[in-house]
Amino acid sequence: MNLTTIALKNLKRNFSFYSLYLVSVSFVLMVYFCFTSFSMNEIIMAKISSDGRVEMMCSVVAVFIMAFVVLYMFYSNNFFMRRRMKELGIYALLGYRKVDMLCLLTIENIFICLGGMFIGIFAGSLLHIGVTAGIVALLGLTIDIGAIPFINPHAVSSIFLFILAVLLTLTISNAVLLLKSTLLDLVRLEKKVEKPVRPNIIFSSIGIISLLGGYVLALDMVRGVQSVWTTIGFYPIALLTLVLVVVGTVLSIYSFAPFVCQCIKNRHSVLYHENTIIVVPKFMHRIRSNAKSLILLVLLTAGTLAVFGATTLSVWYPYRAVERIIPSAIEYRIEDEQQSKDALEALAKALNGQECQVQETTLLKATAISDHLPDEYNISGEEIRTPGFECMSLTDYNTLLNSQGKESTISELRDTECVLVKYRPDPENKDVGAVYRLNFGKGSTTDVTVVQTTLNNPIGFANSVATILVSDRLYQTITSGQPEQITVVSINGGTTRSDGTAYTILKDAMPENIYLASAWQRQTEIIQLNSSTYLLIAFATIIFLIATGSILYFQNLSAVSYDRDDYNILQRMGYSRDTIKRCVRRQIQIYFVIPYVLGMLHSIFAIICYKSALMDDVLGQASEVILPIALAIGIFSIIYFIYYQITKYSCYKAAIN
Repeated sequence: MNLTTIALKNLKRNFSFYSLYLVSVSFVLMVYFCFTSFSMNEIIMAKISSDGRVEMMCSVVAVFIMAFVVLYMFYSNNFFMRRRMKELGIYALLGYRKVDMLCLLTIENIFICLGGMFIGIFAGSLLHIGVTAGIVALLGLTIDIGAIPFINPHAVSSIFLFILAVLLTLTISNAVLLLKSTLLDLVRLEKKVEKPVRPNIIFSSIGIISLLGGYVLALDMVRGVQSVWTTIGFYPIALLTLVLVVVGTVLSIYSFAPFVCQCIKNRHSVLYHENTIIVVPKFMHRIRSNAKSLILLVLLTAGTLAVFGATTLSVWYPYRAVERIIPSAIEYRIEDEQQSKDALEALAKALNGQECQVQETTLLKATAISDHLPDEYNISGEEIRTPGFECMSLTDYNTLLNSQGKESTISELRDTECVLVKYRPDPENKDVGAVYRLNFGKGSTTDVTVVQTTLNNPIGFANSVATILVSDRLYQTITSGQPEQITVVSINGGTTRSDGTAYTILKDAMPENIYLASAWQRQTEIIQLNSSTYLLIAFATIIFLIATGSILYFQNLSAVSYDRDDYNILQRMGYSRDTIKRCVRRQIQIYFVIPYVLGMLHSIFAIICYKSALMDDVLGQASEVILPIALAIGIFSIIYFIYYQITKYSCYKAAIN
């Protein structure tokens, strides 16, 4: 019987065992082929990438995807090698040389990889067409989907060369393992006794303290300029935080988890239960070899969630911030009275009587002298804006907020009071109580005291940054000084915020007005600029999630398969099938819960740190972080739970005859 026939019979006889491996490989290669086809799609790239940024992102993400595909297949291959060592030992006793066994393993890998490749190419082509159609619909692109080939020949060449590289890597790995293994190793490798782990309370304490220290440093970023990230330096604290988290993870798994198990073993009232007395010793027995996998899974989970959550936040937060950056649907500064009048007439004619509110607001420019001028006063002072305040009457403010569908909390002001509209949130209210001496022309001055600050700005930041609200009487007084005036037109109502028709009409009528701003245009721009990056990160995230779930699957299935004789003994001792299933389930849950909990905690603190350090917070709403984090955790949890269920039922079958 030749080696090819033996390989085919092995695959056929153990199809249920290899089926998940084939499905996982096919799914991984499907995502890889879809990504490769997308990156080689010249039609879509010409539409979404004008500066080469997307192509560069594709190259970077491709490296990570290929690395993790190789890592996943390498780990899976090692699992199957360990599972089949006894079988290979029998081949050796029958006279097969190690070269023959290596050829047999290579032939089996070729069949599995080729099967996964063909399935991956077909499914990946379908996914690529679906992704392309989704992007075209989302961005409103004019692309003939029919002109895109169903199967990209260049992508096929790429995946074929990649499979050859993977097969070569797996063959070398198998060759090294066979050369290092003696006949006794082949027969008894799976029963090799591990060195016991001695729990150490000192290292356990260091691990927990390191983790807490890393979390505290990450949260300290929320304090802004007062944090150690600013006072000491960003890079040293970032490196220290990373080291603390990694060291804490390693020591927590190597020392703290065995320490907890040892404490349980010492408490007989807790240990002597039908599940605990089996699960805890088994976990202690294999903690040394499984610790490396758990550490890898924790860091892989944390990195996957952190990158995906940060990317989601990078898209979601600017999208939500448009409500403050451009509070009205459309607004512009009047530079030419006649041009503005013609533009509004063209708009009214095009809307054909649809509901639309147009309001003109005049802002009065005033300089100020104070011991405590706000940051907004000088913002962009070296660019196109002259430092100063833009004064708005309280009546205009309330009317404009009402047209925007918002409620004002300011009902009245005295002539000596003002409200400062802040650009960034100020939880400490440092500007409240400040006294500004306003200069508004012809030597006229008046003192006003800040009685309140607000983030509810009525005018977009392109037209007014340092806005202060004053009483109507004081506004008239300032007007009499003939200061510089800025007239802003705000348009709200109807579908002007969700439809680009009104903006297009005004843009055609005022093509050179740099102050014309549209909420719809800004939101569309954010989606167009970030959709390709988000899609590429999603590809990598899916690969990482598959790798994480598959590693957990094979690790748990391997452990339960090795202990099958122990479960048979438990059945003979009187343990019911349900009791053994509970034991198996508890054993699996330990390996699923540790990476999930630690990885999720790492990623949450990383995302909070990322937002505080690299994102300009103009909303002042901590709740805006919840949705991106919940989305990342939700997607990960669904895939994680699916793998848990598959692993659980596979382990049930492996443990119970």
